[in-house]
Amino acid sequence: MLDSHRSCPDGLKSTMKNLIFDRSDDVSTADLKKLYIATFGCQMNDYDSQRMAQILRNRYVLTSRPEEADLVLVNTCAIREKAENKAYSLLGRFRKLKKLRPEMVIGITGCVAQLEGGRLLHRMPFLDLVIGPLEIYRLPEILEDGRAAEKWPSVHTELDRDFSIPLVRAPLPENNPVRTFVTIMQGCDNFCTYCVVPNVRGREISRPPGDIVAEVEHVLAQGVREVILLGQNVNSYGKKNRDYPCFSGLLRAVAGVPGLERLRFTTSHPRDLTSDIMKCFREVPQLCEHLHLPVQSGSTGILKRMNRHYTRDQYLSTVDRLKSICPEIVLTTDLIVGFPGETDSDFLDTLSLLETVEFEQIFPFKYSPRPGTRAASFEDQVPLHVQNERFEEVLRVQNEIGMRRHKVLEGRKQEVLIEGPSRGDRSEITGRTRGNHVINLPGPAELAGEVVTVEIERACCHSLRGRLPGSVSLQDEGFTSVTNELY
Repeated sequence: MLDSHRSCPDGLKSTMKNLIFDRSDDVSTADLKKLYIATFGCQMNDYDSQRMAQILRNRYVLTSRPEEADLVLVNTCAIREKAENKAYSLLGRFRKLKKLRPEMVIGITGCVAQLEGGRLLHRMPFLDLVIGPLEIYRLPEILEDGRAAEKWPSVHTELDRDFSIPLVRAPLPENNPVRTFVTIMQGCDNFCTYCVVPNVRGREISRPPGDIVAEVEHVLAQGVREVILLGQNVNSYGKKNRDYPCFSGLLRAVAGVPGLERLRFTTSHPRDLTSDIMKCFREVPQLCEHLHLPVQSGSTGILKRMNRHYTRDQYLSTVDRLKSICPEIVLTTDLIVGFPGETDSDFLDTLSLLETVEFEQIFPFKYSPRPGTRAASFEDQVPLHVQNERFEEVLRVQNEIGMRRHKVLEGRKQEVLIEGPSRGDRSEITGRTRGNHVINLPGPAELAGEVVTVEIERACCHSLRGRLPGSVSLQDEGFTSVTNELY
């Protein structure tokens, strides 16, 4: 189980150096061991967990029960302290499983594994494996070598500057997936003062465009309708390789793959959002009118301390240009509250930016010092109680904005790609508009993967309620309020 607690040039030809994994046709699932994967953190970790399941499918079948697993992998995130602590807590519970079943192999992967390395073996001596993000593609080899030579525990945290994400040809772990991620690049060169990504995922490396197109073709053949291109800063794709297209060229190439219904991408750095990329929202029909554009702070002074390479005014100017090119664009963002040195005035600048831009949704975080980052050494750390107060105020302001924007959609009809049963009510279905609004509605599960017209009946802070035209409305059924929101 993946248990989660974003015209072709020559360069589009697939590179042969990349590995290809698949299960032999004569391998029966009855002959396989069991694998449990727990995932914490960002969409990149979701993608990595999916890859681990795919490359191990010759040896393991996924299970949702860690107590029966032969191999347990905890894929971790070091970007936020909260996610890191949750991973440690889960691993602590697995210590008991290891005592009951000493033959069980327990490994930690992801950013915490890369950051801490061998120190994790002192903290958690029951661990068998510590594997960094770039080493997960060697899992079959690592596991085989470990068993053959009894090399437990072992640590694998190399950061190879020449690393390239392999092309994996294996079925997706999820049955009948409607949407999926395709990573287009690895690492980051921005060195924001609060972020550990360059330390744990290495420097920026763009993936060969031919491999990207091949993977998109591969997932579409399995029924995927929506693809989200993924990277730490997708806007800078191809800048280090003259043989690769720029990101806008890649978008157009991927959009041309037959069978693709919808295309999205994340995450974008505002500094690198070019006019060519913006025009894609208007000129590429498959590209949805939704952009996640992290601002992090509304204060120019704080943005400078964060090393974000843009000012408040430059960010707002980028938003204005984007809206002029694509008036229907829906914007979401990330915010860090309580960054070192943030004054009341800085915080008010953030609140006013929220009101000015009117994001559809935000993902706010309270600042937490991360090992190895410059901001961790800043002396003017903001007290936790001040962070808490500001965080609550950000939520209050954004909830009002989000509800106001969602209210505008009431009574309108939207094209919705149905993804499957609703998380909050399995008797209902859920889907997304092109603007990435989550909609819950009554309907048959057989609609999964279909684009249907939905009438919006009720706005909630984080989702919408709708119905298929011709079906019974909430008012007809006597509903006066809706409490089932999907977060």
